[in-house]
Amino acid sequence: MSIKENWVQAFPQSCAEDVQVVTRLLPRRWFRPTISGTIEIAYWQETLILPSRMYFDEVAEEKIHTLSQSQRWLLYCMYTRHHDGYVREKYVRLLEDEQATPDWVLLYLLELTGEYVKEILQRIEPILHNWPEVRLRSFVEGHEVYLERIEQRIISYWNAYYRETNEQRKDSTYIGFRILYFLRTGMSLTL
Repeated sequence: MSIKENWVQAFPQSCAEDVQVVTRLLPRRWFRPTISGTIEIAYWQETLILPSRMYFDEVAEEKIHTLSQSQRWLLYCMYTRHHDGYVREKYVRLLEDEQATPDWVLLYLLELTGEYVKEILQRIEPILHNWPEVRLRSFVEGHEVYLERIEQRIISYWNAYYRETNEQRKDSTYIGFRILYFLRTGMSLTL
């Protein structure tokens, strides 16, 4: 499967033309850019296949400015799958700055909540709190199996990286558990 086909399958079919525009901008090298592993997600009535990690250089800033708003958001979502945590955080910040709110953006943000980089989770938490409540509730209710997988990953990473710290599961001082609580109840935990 080619890189372009991977990305077309990583977003809803309604985005296919824009995805093709964006993938033309992805940096090319003498060797093929690498995507490592995939994550299959039921997204409404579609099955999306996101890369677990990608190993591309970033698109040049002047090329990003040629894209429409929706195309930029697609590109930013792609880079949330980057192997470098600093790059992932940069593109989450760009999604936040541009107030990107299509449901497929939410899917990419939630995928990051199942990872261990607290700085990225700290960026995602306020985005979720500002997400249109009706759409967030609808997404959560429509994707329970997906959220259960994310919850298991949050528990696993907490156990591996934070269990021995003061970040407790029971009182949700760990940001991953605060995000889960918010998604499940729609209410924030105040610390």
